[in-house]
Amino acid sequence: MDNAYIIPEGALPPQEVRITHLKAEAYPDGRRVRITIELSPFQQRPDLTAAIFTPSGQEVAAASIVEAMTYRMTFTMHLRGVPPSGVYRLHVNVAYPEIGEVAQADADFETRGEE
Repeated sequence: MDNAYIIPEGALPPQEVRITHLKAEAYPDGRRVRITIELSPFQQRPDLTAAIFTPSGQEVAAASIVEAMTYRMTFTMHLRGVPPSGVYRLHVNVAYPEIGEVAQADADFETRGEE
């Protein structure tokens, strides 16, 4: 099996990789959140961490992506407990083991709690 990453045209070195789009959308059930992340095309596969925080700053979801295979990602995160209504914050970091964090971004979204 070949696990080679095909470097797209215009790909950037690790220290120049950035988050170009970040969106978080709560599902109607109030317990799941659809995350969309787009990075600048990269030469080396980065690691990502994503965390969701309540309006009071408590972490209610976290995810790690090791050596992302593509610069466009969509996935679902599940909120722990019974989330109250309010404006939540998604925080994403992009990093490389050799040089550390190269980018970060936040996206706010609203949830109406469990229906």
